[in-house]
This record gives sequence, C-alpha cells and structure tokens, in this order.
Amino acid sequence: MNYPFLILGGSGFISAGIAGKWYGYTGTASVASWLMAVGMIMLTLAVLRTTYYRSGTPWPDDSGEPRVLRLKPLHYMKALVCWFDSYMRTYTIAPGLYYTGDRYDPEKPLLVTSNYLLTVLVLIRRVRFYNVRLLVIDTDGINVWCSAGKGRFSNLEIFRQLVRYQELLLSKDKRLTMILPKFSLSGVDLRMLRQAYVRPVVGPLYAKDLPGYLTNPPYRDSNDIVHFGFQSRLFTWLPGLGQFLGYCLALVLVLFGLQILFGFAVPWKILVITALIATMYPLLFPYIPGDRFAVKGLWLGVFVSLMLIPGVFVDAVQWADFPMTVPFIFATGLFTGLAYTGNSAVSNYSAVRKEIARFLPVNVLLYVAALIAFIATEVYR
Repeated sequence: MNYPFLILGGSGFISAGIAGKWYGYTGTASVASWLMAVGMIMLTLAVLRTTYYRSGTPWPDDSGEPRVLRLKPLHYMKALVCWFDSYMRTYTIAPGLYYTGDRYDPEKPLLVTSNYLLTVLVLIRRVRFYNVRLLVIDTDGINVWCSAGKGRFSNLEIFRQLVRYQELLLSKDKRLTMILPKFSLSGVDLRMLRQAYVRPVVGPLYAKDLPGYLTNPPYRDSNDIVHFGFQSRLFTWLPGLGQFLGYCLALVLVLFGLQILFGFAVPWKILVITALIATMYPLLFPYIPGDRFAVKGLWLGVFVSLMLIPGVFVDAVQWADFPMTVPFIFATGLFTGLAYTGNSAVSNYSAVRKEIARFLPVNVLLYVAALIAFIATEVYR
C-alpha cells in the first residue's frame, strides 16, 4: 500500500464508518466499527512511514570510533514494523563499526552485515552473549541476500567502511579476517578482498548457526541448504496478509463507488476470503498439491470453495452468492500464488516469468468474471 492510498483510503473508511454509526447510512451501519478500525490502522501506518529510511539518504559524519550496540525496546518495536512492511525499506542502523562486549577488542571476530534493522537485530540476538565486532555496511536499508543481488552488498561498501576505520582494522603486518554472511556471496568478490590484504571467511547461512560457528574455530561451515520451513513461511505470512488485504481494500473502495451510484451492497466477505487465502497459502505451502505457485493457488481455490458449502446449511452463505464468490476465490488464490513467487525462498526467476506470462491473463479473466457476476446478482436480486 503506497502512502497516498493509506491517507485517502484510511480517511475514506473512517468517514464511511462515521456515516454508518452516527448518521444512519444503512450501507455501512453494520460494519461501521470495523471500517473505523481499518481506517485508523491505515492512517497509523501512513504516519509510521514518515519515519522510514528514504533510499539514498546520506549518513551524518561521526568520530569514526567503534560504538557498542545494545538492543533497546525501541529496536523491537521497530522490528515489528519491519516485519509487517517487509517488502519496503523501513528502518536501518547507521553504517559503522560496532561491538557487543564491554569494550572494543581488536582480537575478537569481525562480522560483516547489512544495515537493515531487522537483519542486525536477528544477528545481535544470536551473538549477544559473545564479544564480537560488527561491521555494518551501507546496503540502502536492504537485507543481506537482496542487497547482494542488487549490488549493494559489495566490495565497494566494505572498502568504504574499512577506509573509515583503517586505523582500527587495517595493518600492513597482519591480514584482517572478516566473516561474511554466505548469502552475500553473489555481490562480493573474494579475490579482490584478498588482494586488499583482507582474509574473507564465509560464515553460515543463518544467524542461528553463529554461536556454534564462533565457538569452533577456524570457523568452518558446510551447510549450503536454504530452508523454507514453517518459521520462514510464518515470517512471510504477516507482510503478505497486509499486502493482499491492501489490494482487497482498494477493490472495496471501488465497490463503495458502485454502492453510492447504484445501491449495490458491498460484499464484505471478500475481505474474509482474502485474509483466509493469504493465511492458508504460506502456512500450508508444502502441503498444497502442485509444483507451480499458480497451480497451488488454484488448488487452494478448490479447497476454500468447498469450505463454503457447509455455510449454506447454516445460512452463513447463500447459493445466489456462489457465481460471484467462487470466481473471486479462484482469482485470489491464483493471484496469491503468483505474488508469492517473490515472497518465498524457493522460486526460480526464469520459471516464474513463464508462470506469470501463462497465468496472469487467466487471473484477470477470473476477477472480471467475479465482477460481472456480482453486478448481475445485484441487478436481479
């Protein structure tokens, strides 16, 4: 959700809620409290975004001395925001040289990482009981893996910090040993580092392996497997949920327009359906049939559509709603699958491009069919 939509959408939902709750507008009276709550969340997120790091912002000069890095409650609060808005630049740590112990020790291991706050927080939590040095480089507020792919986690940024702290780090008599995250290798030239009198050591893929890694010199690690287990999928759930609900809220605003112009009732259940699919897809990802992301989305559409049938017998769902609801479910399942290619760690770029080219027209047709069915149902209701 971009900033203008958050402001306009949040204000619009609050206004619609007020109209239904205190001015008797029947179109929103039944969901007035929900609308005001959603509007407040959107406006809060808009205010928070004014505090986000902006790409390319220059960092202020400092004394060039190493600083101790301690986690404070504010870091954890910002980390929650980073999680919710994971697909944007959110909060950062100023590039520089840090340490975790009581004092700076030049003999302790030197870890290199990006300046994305959530990355630094996860790293510090794993090594907080160790005395280590931490070289945070300027990756423009992007995590290690993505910044390496974008060319931001690079030799240039490493050298920039090494020059800044050369009196503390560099020596003609002794090579500087630095531990690089394995996810950074796509952006770093190890040979160039060696030529600059640096001894690069490749660390583990995951921060959780650092304690064992640091306690077993000479820092060997053979794990090259990227896991996409439940914890990783759970991490993608909340930002994905916010992402898809944002799209659905934009659709609700369009339907609000139809309600004002023609008196059509807004089908609020599409928000519940979107939230359900956006939750089920990442959490059940390995268990949904199909090898392709889009096929998994279509299968999920089958499961969710079948879940509607029992609702008919308790009057929670009407048979007349099925012509609109079922295409919407399949469209949202397919859209979630296509979008999840960029949210997961198991996608292949060339295969994803082919998949999107093949299934995106189908996705559009399904949404159009759902809209036509909705209008037809309202006209003949």
